[in-house]
Amino acid sequence: MLACLLGSACIGSSAGADEAVVAAGRIKADQVCSNCHGLDGLTSSGGNSALTPILTAQSRRYLLAKMKAYRDGGIEHAQMTLIARMISEQDIKRVIAWYASVPFKISEIPIRIGELGPVEVCAGCHGLDGQASEPDNPDPIPSLTAQQKEYLVMRLKEYRSGRRKHEQMSAIAQSLSDQDIEAAAAWYSSIGLKVLRPK
Repeated sequence: MLACLLGSACIGSSAGADEAVVAAGRIKADQVCSNCHGLDGLTSSGGNSALTPILTAQSRRYLLAKMKAYRDGGIEHAQMTLIARMISEQDIKRVIAWYASVPFKISEIPIRIGELGPVEVCAGCHGLDGQASEPDNPDPIPSLTAQQKEYLVMRLKEYRSGRRKHEQMSAIAQSLSDQDIEAAAAWYSSIGLKVLRPK
């Protein structure tokens, strides 16, 4: 989506979800997820922590992989593991269909040569606009568009310390200084993201 950065804003959402599934997912998300993540996925519109990730602009494939990891113990998180095990697999798919269907708009991002720094390391997988390119990747890649800075810093430092493990991310994070991590997190968190609400 480089064209979005250099020219006009771009619009997107994850397509292909059945309307009834999405509608059911919206109801369940409102009941279970919205207090932390916001009903539209923007943590700032309903969330309660700078360390809570926004879900807007994430792919259905990535969200499903994360929920399965929480449910099966691949990722340790007291609250998310409880939620992932509390609701049915069908409801997990419905909630994910809802969040992946939320339409969004990415604002223009000015790019000046010499100011990307560590972002260039991230952009190969996550894109300069934060939109991951993953059609042939067996491991779903998260989008970083407008993701909360504190959350990104926390995750990168967890990969660097070994608290959270991922073959590629752990190796990359170990090569980054605190300043690099702050710069990359600041870049992606500064990208403008707006949910396109129905008229």
